[in-house]
Amino acid sequence: MTFLSEATIRAALATQAYRSGVVRLVDPDLSGCTHLVATRHGLFATDGCDLRRVAHGFFYGITVRDDAIYVFEAGDWPRSPTRRGRIVRFRRVGERIAAVDVLATGLDNGCHQIDLIDDRLCVLDTYHQRVLRFAVDGGVPETLCPIGPARDGDWAGGYVHVNSLIAYDDAILLLLHNGADRTGRASEIARLTRDWRLVDRTPLDGLGCHNLALLENGAVLTCGSFAGDLVATDGLKVPVCDMMTRGLSVDAGGIVVGGSAFADRAVRDTAGGALVFLDRAYRPLGRIAVPGPVTEVRRIDGQDRSLSPYLADLTKTKSA
Repeated sequence: MTFLSEATIRAALATQAYRSGVVRLVDPDLSGCTHLVATRHGLFATDGCDLRRVAHGFFYGITVRDDAIYVFEAGDWPRSPTRRGRIVRFRRVGERIAAVDVLATGLDNGCHQIDLIDDRLCVLDTYHQRVLRFAVDGGVPETLCPIGPARDGDWAGGYVHVNSLIAYDDAILLLLHNGADRTGRASEIARLTRDWRLVDRTPLDGLGCHNLALLENGAVLTCGSFAGDLVATDGLKVPVCDMMTRGLSVDAGGIVVGGSAFADRAVRDTAGGALVFLDRAYRPLGRIAVPGPVTEVRRIDGQDRSLSPYLADLTKTKSA
């Protein structure tokens, strides 16, 4: 008798859900929870003490506007060429998910962060080094290549592994991972105009970085993933955990950082994870285990300095 591994079963169930157009919602109740957590082992909600499974699946990007939660879900392993990625929208009524829609399908399984910029849903098609820009209700995307085309893994040919984005004021920022484990290069922030033209690239004091958040002093905070820390453009560097830091949420009262156990890429998606809670002075408040590597963390209410819609609202408030 042949026994299938848990990972193989999870991948088969994800493929079945994709093919049938089903979103495997588990618990629509978000009451008491503050943050959503994307992992390759499912989508979760947390109140800072415990986790609640919202849906089964392979999840990465999350963005929020008003009562709509947009997530990227893959129907296969990230580097599989099957193109079973999709965008799912959850509609909240109060503290419950009341409706679920699939807005786009046929995306690469390895898409990373998503966000809403200038009323368009922007999806980082990381392995193809491009941005897919959708209407908020889906449809056919526009394809943008602000860093220039390159083949996945061709570090000498210009591949940079763009994994995160954020927009504020007149700028769009992209985070360039730069593959330090292969190239030795620090990560960079690429600054673009609002029409996606490259202005400049600035090195960070971090390796293998993920995520972007705009702080009140104008500095940009990111996860120095390879060192398990947080780094900022104003020189800040704070150790967080003994894991790869990935997933970052910043609000007025605290910071939540995701962690993924260090592991070879072949087995990384079966490794464990964690959420680390900090106050705004970067002092640890707590830590909870997550059944899988964390890929994204967002506030459910969208009041998150890692989200472009929230930063746009802050800009409107200041100019009013």
